[in-house]
Parts: sequence; C-alpha cells; structure tokens
Amino acid sequence: MKSPPLLVAALVACVIVLGFNYWIASSRSVDLQGRIMDLEGKVRRAAAERGAVELKKNEFQGELEKQRQQIDKIQSLHSFQMENANRVHQEEKAVLMSNITGNERLIQSLREHLKELQTEYGKLHLDVHWFQKNQTNLQRKFSYDLSQCINQMKELKEQCEERIDELTKKGSDVLQIKENKDFSEDSKKNSQ
Repeated sequence: MKSPPLLVAALVACVIVLGFNYWIASSRSVDLQGRIMDLEGKVRRAAAERGAVELKKNEFQGELEKQRQQIDKIQSLHSFQMENANRVHQEEKAVLMSNITGNERLIQSLREHLKELQTEYGKLHLDVHWFQKNQTNLQRKFSYDLSQCINQMKELKEQCEERIDELTKKGSDVLQIKENKDFSEDSKKNSQ
C-alpha cells in the first residue's frame, strides 16, 4: 500500500521531466525552422546575386576584350613613339655630348677660379682675425684711456669748482669794494 504513492510520484516526476524536455525540443525545433527559413532566403539571394555576377562577368569580359584591342592600338602607337623618341634621343645625346665637353672646360676653369677665391678667402680670414685682435686691443686701450680721462676730468672739475668758489669769494669782495667806490663817486657827483 505504501509503494503506490511513491510510484505515482515517480510517474508524475517522469511526466514533468518528459514535458520539460518536449518543451525544450519544440522550442529548439522552432528556432531551427527559423534558421532554415533564413538560410533558404540567403540561398535564394545568393543565387540571384550569382546570376547578376554572371551578367556582370559577361559585360566585363566584353569590356576586357575592347580594352585589349585598345591596348594593342596603344602598344603599336607606343612602339612608333618609342622609335621617334629614340631618334630624338640620339640627336639630343650628340648635342649633349658636345655640351658636356664645353661644360667640362668651364668646370675646370671654375675650379681654378674657386681655388684662387679660397686662397683669397684664407688671406681675408687672417686679416679679419688680425683686425679683430687689434680691435679688442684698441677697445681695451680706449676703455683704459677713457677711464683715465674721466678721472682727470673729475679732478679738474673739483679744482675748477674750488677756484670758482675762491673767485666768487674774491669777486664778492671786489664787488663790495667797487660798489663802495661807485657809491663814493656817485655821492661826489651829486655833491658837485
């Protein structure tokens, strides 16, 4: 009597597990059917694209044939132009060879002139160095002489200021004497 409820519970559990598995299997089959539909659509589109690609391939082959014909024409024209260019090149080469010999002579004379200019430059560089050396010596001497001159000017200024002070003192004394003398002369004139 005790075993039937366990048996019923086991059967119920089996039914639940089987139902769950059925539900999972059906959802998977729905997903797979959706994927199959997508893949079929993609296959149809790929087939349509393949047809379009075949048409484009045929068009491109036609254009390729036209371009090959144009390339053949261009190659024949190019070979003709190359022959003309080679002839012109040979003529220009002869002219250039004659120019090269003239230019080599000119280069040689310019090299000699450059050597002369370099020797002159060396001399001028030595002169500039000597001049700069003399200039620095002269600047030192000038600064020394200038400082000596400034010192002497200061001394002379001080001496002049002392003399001016002395002279102004003597001058004021002389002016007083002169004013006294002028005053006495004025008073004599007035009295006369």
